[in-house]
Amino acid sequence: MPAVHAAVSDLIFSSRISAEARALNMQVHFVRSPAACANWHDAPPRLLIVDLNLTSTDPLPLIALAKKLPTPPKIVAFLSHVQRDLAQQAADQGADTVLPRSAFVVQLPELLRSCQ
Repeated sequence: MPAVHAAVSDLIFSSRISAEARALNMQVHFVRSPAACANWHDAPPRLLIVDLNLTSTDPLPLIALAKKLPTPPKIVAFLSHVQRDLAQQAADQGADTVLPRSAFVVQLPELLRSCQ
């Protein structure tokens, strides 16, 4: 099971995450709903990346679900820098780090390396 799971629906960010992971010889498993996370109890990810503007589902329950695991992953969420209320909601649900999109792109290689 890949150590990195990502709840991302934007093709540009999905491609960027995949490319950075490949460069580090890592795999990323993309999840689109809480149902896709059913096996997390058996094989929890080490890192969960969450696009807070996820279009397929509300991303906040994914964060809460991950935080309830016996060994919760590091959770990094990203969003538009103007969405302060949503950033606070993600932090309240348990996101370890909430970044504006621009900072997420810059920090992505290091975030991935941190879970190797």
